[in-house]
Amino acid sequence: MTQEDLSESKLALIIIDMQYNITAQGHGVLKYAEELGVREGYDYYHDRIQNRIIPNIRKLLKYLRGTDIPIIFTKIRSHPFSSGDTKADLEDLDREGVILEEIMPMNDELVITKDDPDMFEGTELDSLLREDGINTLIMAGVLTNECVEASVLQAVENDYRVILLEDSTAAFSESIHEKALELIRDKKVIITSTENILNLL
Repeated sequence: MTQEDLSESKLALIIIDMQYNITAQGHGVLKYAEELGVREGYDYYHDRIQNRIIPNIRKLLKYLRGTDIPIIFTKIRSHPFSSGDTKADLEDLDREGVILEEIMPMNDELVITKDDPDMFEGTELDSLLREDGINTLIMAGVLTNECVEASVLQAVENDYRVILLEDSTAAFSESIHEKALELIRDKKVIITSTENILNLL
């Protein structure tokens, strides 16, 4: 991949599911792990979110917000655990599904709410990208082996070129992350670093 390759592409940045209930200490997954007494098993994931993914995405946003490259966020909808959940319970779910404040979308940036790991399933994302002539997706977010993997593979099926930023993604363990990358790499996805893509843009 060269600077010329990128200059000839119509790019978009996709940031997948960087919301409180999936990524933040004291919320969602990590809060539940703490309640179960297994929080230390998620140290790798939490440290990677805080020390690599958030800083890397902030660098991307700082640079791309001065360009004409669209920035698109996805978030997966939170669902009630039972039909007896109260209004307060549902409001808590809504708050948990908010994208992290550190990388909060700006008013002109698209946020796609989805019900499926695959960001295209049941959403208008594909048609919006095609209307804008987008043919190459730079992708980051979580989880590498779930929503990232599903979205990357469908993007390839939809004939987009995909550039996955390895150091801006995470799974609950390093081994799960690496296995997902192996599968993704087999689909001829370009896997690179945040610094490398910033140097080429």
